[in-house]
Amino acid sequence: MYDSRHRYHRGVSSFEEVSRDYPEPKHGAWRRLEPPVQVRAYFGNQWHDAMAVNINDDTRELRIELPVVRDERGVPVITHKVLSAALYRAPAGAL
Repeated sequence: MYDSRHRYHRGVSSFEEVSRDYPEPKHGAWRRLEPPVQVRAYFGNQWHDAMAVNINDDTRELRIELPVVRDERGVPVITHKVLSAALYRAPAGAL
C-alpha cells in the first residue's frame, strides 16, 4: 500500500519537452552539494530561484530541485532538472 507521507519525484514538463525526472547522478564527476546552494536558473523561458543539489565538476552542469508542489491527491512532488553552465548563475565561491 502507498504511504502518502512519502514524497515521489516527477519531471518538469512544458509544451516543448517530455515529462521526466532526473534521478540523482551516482557516477563520474557528479557530487552532492552539502548544503544545497540557491541559484538563479533559466528554464521555462524565464529566470527562477532554485536549489542546486548536485554539480558535475567536469561539465559544470547543475541538478536543481524545484519547489515542492502537491499532486491531485495532496502528495508532495519533488521535481528535478539538469542545467548546463550557461543556464544558471550562482553566488561567487558557492559551488
